[in-house]
Amino acid sequence: MSFGLFLVYVFLTFSRPIELLAPELGEWRPMLVLWLLAFVTALVRTLQRREWAAPPTFAKLLLAFTLTVAVSQVAAGWAGGAIGALSSFSTSALLYVLVVMNVTTIDRLKAACGAMVAAMVVAALLSTAAYHTGFHAKELVLMQASGKHDTEDPGDVPAPDESELLVPADDHSGWYLWRARGMGFLNDPNDFAQVMVMTLPMLWALWRRRRWAYNLAWVALPTVLLVYTTLLTQSRGAILGIASLLFFGVRKRLGATRTTVLMAVLAVAGVAVSSGSGRAYSSGEQSAADRIEAWSLGLGMLRSRPVFGLGYGNFVEHNYLTAHNSFVLCFSELGLVGFFLWIGMLVLSYKGLSRVIERIGPDHPEHKVAELLRSSLVGFLTCAWFLSRAYEPPLFFLLGLCSAAWYCGAQHDGVNRPGSRGWLAMRDLPWARTSAIAVVLALVAVWMFVRLHFSS
Repeated sequence: MSFGLFLVYVFLTFSRPIELLAPELGEWRPMLVLWLLAFVTALVRTLQRREWAAPPTFAKLLLAFTLTVAVSQVAAGWAGGAIGALSSFSTSALLYVLVVMNVTTIDRLKAACGAMVAAMVVAALLSTAAYHTGFHAKELVLMQASGKHDTEDPGDVPAPDESELLVPADDHSGWYLWRARGMGFLNDPNDFAQVMVMTLPMLWALWRRRRWAYNLAWVALPTVLLVYTTLLTQSRGAILGIASLLFFGVRKRLGATRTTVLMAVLAVAGVAVSSGSGRAYSSGEQSAADRIEAWSLGLGMLRSRPVFGLGYGNFVEHNYLTAHNSFVLCFSELGLVGFFLWIGMLVLSYKGLSRVIERIGPDHPEHKVAELLRSSLVGFLTCAWFLSRAYEPPLFFLLGLCSAAWYCGAQHDGVNRPGSRGWLAMRDLPWARTSAIAVVLALVAVWMFVRLHFSS
């Protein structure tokens, strides 16, 4: 029962059909009720069986990070803000806990990925339909003013009456950008695109050898839908996220050189398409320039408060824009302490998946799922370089799946169960040194982007 409730909760959390099709039910708080049922039943099961999929080291990092979220507000001079910060971040942290309490076998891990795929396919279908038919377009398609005619005579191409723009796909005036989006915390087109990039590798877990009709219906067509909807979001970071998935997916077959050439060709094509739609990749373009200037401010915030930062959620108190970079957002708001812990969770997840891939043969499902989730993590973090989503539920849901893949890999044979020497070797991965190096590299990368921007 608990696992069924968990799957339903995952599906409804990411697809949000209730908010779109039955908003009148909102006053009954159906998602909160469902979460409480799913959490309580999962907790009872966990206590009875004494098993959950969280590696001990990761659990300690998550706890330390959660405490840092609260301490950052106290260090910033507002002790009362600690409660609000914990309340805000608890949604993400508890989603991770819900995952690791429920997903303790490889079959459950596959089912959890399947629920995520189903949710995003439904969300993509609804958004694409809204774009092409106008069905719930107000909720599922964001209309933004385009800068295409800023230097032209407005009389040459008159702006259409907004009341007549019922179907976004039919607007060819060039005055507006129409960007597909989801509901809830995926209401921003960039967030929506990032989660679709994260979902794509999970979808390919459904691939079956020599079953072409099945693969066409359940893998190829949904892949086309998710990629097409991602393009409709016009998210530049998501295009790079898809490129990162392709790089990791094809480099074994094509080799590093051919794969690099292919990525370069796709990058040029992406820039051309983006330029044609009014959203360029150049750092000189105003939106990109504003973002890099926000990164510069983030570095300044870190210098002023290097230990615990300016406080969780306080970046926008010092700049009219958010950081538009999850790494910058984290180190500016939580300082080096919080940034190290956040990077540590990412590094530990990546290393854990890599350990599973190394130790378990490619013919086993644990190997395949770990490999796909590692691609999901890479794609998500590529997008995160351009988005302020360091603390959001999708990341911690993904980290929960990574922990579950690690746990399932540890149980692959009877010798390598939790508590055995093999499990301890996985738990004690040398993550701290790698995390410290990653912190330095991230800071240097941000600094270099800022220097290049202001010197150009």
